[in-house]
Amino acid sequence: METALADTFNTAGVQLTFIGAKGDLTERTRMFGELLRADKPVVSISVTGDLRDLFTTGDTQAASFSVFVYLPGFDLHAATVMKYSAQMANRKVSHRLTSRGEWIQMAGEPLVPDPEPEAFLLPESLRHLEDKLYDIGYTKLRFVADESITPAVIEAVLEHAVPAAIHGPVPVLNSAIAMVAAKHGMTVRLYGPGGRFLTPSQASQMIWTAATDGNPDIGGLTIARDPVAALRIAQIAERGLKTGEVWDE
Repeated sequence: METALADTFNTAGVQLTFIGAKGDLTERTRMFGELLRADKPVVSISVTGDLRDLFTTGDTQAASFSVFVYLPGFDLHAATVMKYSAQMANRKVSHRLTSRGEWIQMAGEPLVPDPEPEAFLLPESLRHLEDKLYDIGYTKLRFVADESITPAVIEAVLEHAVPAAIHGPVPVLNSAIAMVAAKHGMTVRLYGPGGRFLTPSQASQMIWTAATDGNPDIGGLTIARDPVAALRIAQIAERGLKTGEVWDE
């Protein structure tokens, strides 16, 4: 990444800080927030999921990259990168990488297959919602290990036919999916009672605020094809919380 950006540094005439995926996540997040507050250019790339699993098994849902780019005077940019796909967004525009390696601008509608209405994806820690989701028609439930929920949601919801998913709380540097999903035509809602729907601008601001205020994580999200599905899921979650069921830690 640093080699690829070397020419950009020279052309722009600024020193850009690159934050890689190695090292302490807390320290990397602190550094990212400090650079944003100081209005200095920065690129962060962070691993979501398990790269070893991806390379060992070839399971494309095992891992992804969460990428943030900030240049003074420009919006915060976010990208999610899978083995065979990549999507990019800021609060104004969104792009998708084609199989030919070209970025194309999206019109706002998700470029995915027609949804399979009975399918749903959620973290293993929310298995206690299984019966309630099944009762409202989600009969093709798939549970994913919490640490692998980001690449699973990207591939299943943003790339394929699963119409909705619950995404668990994630570290700020791993939260590019919130911006990308919102700008690529998905409905993004904060998980839990009273959770608000997030526009792309609000998703961007949420990530910026969390990073610059020193918050290590952003909360859980409901990511769906439409607001009706997101609200139905919210009702299930809220009923569960009212009866004492909470997000398993």
